[in-house]
Amino acid sequence: MPATRSSWKRLEAPVKREDLALHLLFNDADAEKMMESFVPHQMEDKWFIYFEEGWLWFHRSWTGALIYAVRLDGCTAGVRVIESWVSRDPDQYNQTDIEFDRTFVRYLIDRLLLQKTVPFPRIPNDPQRPS
Repeated sequence: MPATRSSWKRLEAPVKREDLALHLLFNDADAEKMMESFVPHQMEDKWFIYFEEGWLWFHRSWTGALIYAVRLDGCTAGVRVIESWVSRDPDQYNQTDIEFDRTFVRYLIDRLLLQKTVPFPRIPNDPQRPS
């Protein structure tokens, strides 16, 4: 059963946002999987993701902060992203590298929603992670 907005605690959308300008296309089978959403099951699951009214909403599971939003629309080739944004509220999210955010939201889709084995993206200026 797909998750809904009431499946987990969540905060409303931040006022400060930046356009992600994602250009992604998914086949119909992947789009169906994405709409099933992701509800955390253990402490290590750091995201709550649900689909509603054409949008995928990406909330941090511990705080409920809404970090990413991705709007999907059908097309002849499958389902494409037609709008997307990232929170720029410094009280909820301190990352500011747009390229990282584009890579990371794609990672979340691939790993959590499509259950693909993909490497964790490099965090900018993180000495703990190799380039």
